[in-house]
Amino acid sequence: MLKSLSKFTRKISTTLGRHVTKQSQGQIIALGGGGFSDQPENLLLDEYLLLQTNKAKPKVLFLPTAGGDHEDYIAKFYRAYNKFNCKPTHLSLTKKNISYRKLEQIVLSQDLIFVGGGSPKFLMQVWRKAGLDRIIKKAWKQGVILSGMSAGAICWFEDGFTNPKDDVWRRISCLGFLEGSFCPHYDKRGELRKAYRKMISSSEIESGYGVQDGVALHYVGTELKYIVSSSPDAKALYVKKSGFRVTEKELKPTYLGILHEAHQLDAKNRMLNDEAPIDSTAIVKEYIRRINDHDIAGLLEMTDDNASFIDSMGINTNGKLEMSKAWEVLLTFFPDYTVIAKDIISKNGMVAVFGTAKGTLAADGRILAENKFEIPASWTATIENGKITRWRVYADNQPVRKLIEKYSKKQK
Repeated sequence: MLKSLSKFTRKISTTLGRHVTKQSQGQIIALGGGGFSDQPENLLLDEYLLLQTNKAKPKVLFLPTAGGDHEDYIAKFYRAYNKFNCKPTHLSLTKKNISYRKLEQIVLSQDLIFVGGGSPKFLMQVWRKAGLDRIIKKAWKQGVILSGMSAGAICWFEDGFTNPKDDVWRRISCLGFLEGSFCPHYDKRGELRKAYRKMISSSEIESGYGVQDGVALHYVGTELKYIVSSSPDAKALYVKKSGFRVTEKELKPTYLGILHEAHQLDAKNRMLNDEAPIDSTAIVKEYIRRINDHDIAGLLEMTDDNASFIDSMGINTNGKLEMSKAWEVLLTFFPDYTVIAKDIISKNGMVAVFGTAKGTLAADGRILAENKFEIPASWTATIENGKITRWRVYADNQPVRKLIEKYSKKQK
């Protein structure tokens, strides 16, 4: 039994995720780095921001305050966003005085606001003097998407920290829309990571996220919903004080580039086959329906013979036979297993699904309320010629592991 549970622990991770989907006010998308600011050749994150507006031609406002409204930075913004179907504009708050009423009118008319990097302390000083902090909060509550990188990401949280002049890093009070703290460039700048961990250790700032370049935290209301990246290797880490130590928990993002890879593959297939585009979203919705019906035969019917299934730990299972075994084990231990899809993003053969997975661990054939779980989840699926050829999950399996461990102890 223990051996079976060990194998099952590897398989169960294909169904679970870490994202939170409770929705309330506004959206905030905080970048550790990357986007047009750092990676002008890789605009996957910028494209992701624009897609969240659900507008055919969204209005985008760039606030380069933290960088002193530098002209080169502003030019870089326009070079990038002029490539998209949007209406870009900017405000230089350090260069001219703008009345509160005019500032409010401009900000509240936007669909997306992007705040640039630089000094978070300087940014907060300028914004508070101009009253922009109050206007931004109003925009957030009215549904304007807020975003930014580095200082432009730190500002949304409770705790920020200054760039030191005397090698002493100090806390600053930020907007406080989101709980805790945020540290950008977590892979590139060792002094930032060291200072961040030290301030958390001393309780000068609250626990928070160390976010590498190319990674974005996407909040709906005040809840972290998605973690996405423009690099397949980039990641975020949750950093907290545990006793006398500071610990880091790795969080795996959904790689946005896979949508573009699928786009190229799908376009090539259509040229070769001279066929109309396949409705990939409909295929994945049907696949999820069959999962919820526990129709293993139906799932195999929709799967390519050489399909690849990659769980959240990166373990790759190939072929229909292994997939069939995995589903049989899953449904034996969780006979009421259900997938709830909340959001689906589709682009030419590649589908990303965000939602929750729920079920009950069957202990000795009994389904007890104490063994129920409902955990956020995300998946990506690649479709070729109407079949699912690749299914990947991004997950934190800890809650289900606890159920399995509890069950295993009772079997000893």
